[in-house]
Formats: sequence, structure tokens, C-alpha cells
Amino acid sequence: MASRFPLTRRASRDDGPQRPPWTSEALIRAGCARCGKCIPACPQGILIPGPAGTPVLDFARGECTFCGLCAQACPEGAAIFPDPAGGPWEAQGGRVAQIGGGCILPMGISCQLCTDFCGNDALRMDLSQRPAGRITLDESACTACGACVQGCPENAITITRPAPQANQEAAHG
Repeated sequence: MASRFPLTRRASRDDGPQRPPWTSEALIRAGCARCGKCIPACPQGILIPGPAGTPVLDFARGECTFCGLCAQACPEGAAIFPDPAGGPWEAQGGRVAQIGGGCILPMGISCQLCTDFCGNDALRMDLSQRPAGRITLDESACTACGACVQGCPENAITITRPAPQANQEAAHG
């Protein structure tokens, strides 16, 4: 994908392809017929063919509204999307936004586009940090919708599993 800025770096993705909500890598591998019916069903256009034609989310295209139309379009139904009434990321062990090393704030370049795209105020600018501030994440407010991913000019944000230490800090904080 071409960058809008010359400093662009890709954030690391440590847990494989991002699968649609209410499913998981294991469920996709075990039950997906690779028919692709879920892909055009996504009104945001963020589902794309991934490994072996299976559905993958591409948050660079936009955010997930958790409409559930991908699950409804799936002819395999409950085999792949077992509990659409549950949390959208339960089958994947939870998801949150993660700001990686490509963020330009530590270089002294002011940017807070991710906070502008976040409709849940899960990302906030902390101007007390030098040189240009720091983005903080409120994991309890983050729905992992991916809006911030599209908004980041440096591709420094991924949607991934919560870090174990972050969960421990939140529990002790």
C-alpha cells in the first residue's frame, strides 16, 4: 500500500490476519467454505479475501460498525460465527487498539488524528508528555472498531490482543 507520507512504517502485527468479529482463526480454518459471501455483505468494505480466500479485516479501508451482516451472509452460519450476541472479539481473546513504534509524536511531530477518528474517546492526547504529547489508550472504552487505524498517517496503529501486562495494570490501577 502506498504511503501518504515518506516516514511511513508498518506497525508490527503479531497475531496473524485480523478475522471478522464473532469468529476466530480456528473457526475460519475449520468451517469456512471460502465462498466469499461475507465479503460483499460488509457495508464498510473492510472485508477482503485473505489466506486461501478466507475473510480478513482491512482496517486501512475503514472501521467496523459491528453490524453483523458478514455473519448473516455466511452460509456456514453458527459453525463460523457461533455467538453474534456475545462480544464481537470474544472468540479472538479480545481486541484493542495498539500504538506502535511508528507514531510520530516521540519525534516531536504533532499529530492526533487517531483521537479525531475515535468515536469512543478511547484514545486521548496527553500534552504533558514531551516533546509533542503522547496518545493514551483507555482499553475499557476501546471497541477495537479500527477507526483509528484508518486515521493514522503513519500506519502506527494495529488492532490486536490486549497485552497481558496492560490487563494486570488495569486490574491493579
